[in-house]
Amino acid sequence: MSEPYPDLIARFYDAVYAKVRDGVDNDWYLARMAEAGGPILEIGVGTGRLFAEARRRRIDAWGIDLSPAMVASCQAKLVPEDRGRVSVADAVTMRPDRRFALVCAPFRVLSHVHETADQLRLLDAVHDCLLPGGAFIFDLYVPDLKMLAEGVPEHADFDGEYAPGRRLRRFVTAAAGDLSRQRNRVRMAFRWDEEDGEHEGEWSFEMRFYFRFEIEHLVARSKLGLEAPHGDFAGGPLTAASRDFVVVCRRAAA
Repeated sequence: MSEPYPDLIARFYDAVYAKVRDGVDNDWYLARMAEAGGPILEIGVGTGRLFAEARRRRIDAWGIDLSPAMVASCQAKLVPEDRGRVSVADAVTMRPDRRFALVCAPFRVLSHVHETADQLRLLDAVHDCLLPGGAFIFDLYVPDLKMLAEGVPEHADFDGEYAPGRRLRRFVTAAAGDLSRQRNRVRMAFRWDEEDGEHEGEWSFEMRFYFRFEIEHLVARSKLGLEAPHGDFAGGPLTAASRDFVVVCRRAAA
């Protein structure tokens, strides 16, 4: 996978994504976790945006993330006896010591897996840790061709408090996409208040973008079977207006 999220992103992740992401996918993933009928594994557990709520609901959830900073942030939200359920691991090379009824990779985790060989290794690793009949669910963004051609000019997508009385602003920009490599480079710049004044920091990283039939062919090349590609978190079909690929795969029942 690509480079792990650094401390800067982990520190402000919850404040930012409570605004820009919560409400988009939470209910769908948590409902799938609750109805799985067995243990679940969340890949890219992050700061526990979904995982912490799953444990509050007594779902038998386990989680991995490539970023030590994100795992530490997630563990800090959990009761002590649950902290061992989350660990630092790479989904491409993972070999869990248990099997799961459901594996999920929310919020574009596979966009951080750049190479085709690693994408296939991840899919097969997921297959091997699923119980017979178990499902793998994940989502990716539908590429915006205008954005890929022109890039995204710098804009503030968050301006609020990260702590009482402490202002945070996040500025995001994206270069025009590299169509031959199917990647686009994103830059996030942060400005935040501390007791001694305003501080600044930034992070730049690449995201891999996918197209519908590429996803279908990837799954077909793996050990998994494709059950459904949806165009939203309500189970709707893919259309020209879809902004998300919501993908359900499954290990054969026998």
